[in-house]
Amino acid sequence: MDADDMRDADWAILEVLREGRANAPLIAEQAGYSAQYVRERLGRLKQDDIVEPLGHGMYATNPDEIPNREASNTE
Repeated sequence: MDADDMRDADWAILEVLREGRANAPLIAEQAGYSAQYVRERLGRLKQDDIVEPLGHGMYATNPDEIPNREASNTE
């Protein structure tokens, strides 16, 4: 997934995870989305190795795989 494919919710999830590991309900509360939608987006981010599951519902970012947001929409 590149930066142009990322949704606002994806960036909000990554912003929460920048502070450290978290689970879907905590991310949802802090990002302002439903827990179900956050779980759906986490699944997509996991497919692209942008986040990694740590077990027991916890997630963390994979910093090497996070797209550069500033590079999107530059053409």
